[in-house]
Amino acid sequence: MPTPASGAISMNDMRTHINRATGSAIGMDEMRTRFGGSGAISFSDLYNCEGFTVTCSTVTSKFFSADGWNHYLGLGSVSPAESNGQVQIAANSFLGQMTAGIETNNFAGIVLYSTNGGDLAGVTAGFRGDSVTRIVTANTSRSLGFSSENDRYFTYDMPSSGTIHCLIKF
Repeated sequence: MPTPASGAISMNDMRTHINRATGSAIGMDEMRTRFGGSGAISFSDLYNCEGFTVTCSTVTSKFFSADGWNHYLGLGSVSPAESNGQVQIAANSFLGQMTAGIETNNFAGIVLYSTNGGDLAGVTAGFRGDSVTRIVTANTSRSLGFSSENDRYFTYDMPSSGTIHCLIKF
């Protein structure tokens, strides 16, 4: 679940929802890295942020080869896998896909799904793809492109292996 949308936000919120660490102290330098920036950031910059890691791998078929993570195709893994191998963004919104090169002309794509089998009407208001204001992969902020009710695209060449830190801000 993302950090709070307003009011008090604590370092524990940041550790739990952005860095996904438990029991260890964190600092603003680490949060700046996860936010994908090197300049000053404030606590309010970190409202409505969800952090996760992606362990990338490659899937190759007769028709395509793609790197990244995709719940439906089984590319790599995502942590935390809060439900069915997907990060739960809000009450009934899940990150279901983060891939490169399948349908996106070698753009990486994030797709949000609801618990209703992809029924977009079920995606929690404020946590749809067109609500995403920032995407960070490998600790670097990426430019956001096309948005629809459930997806956003950004340019990033997904590696074929390794683990990357990611963040979505709504």
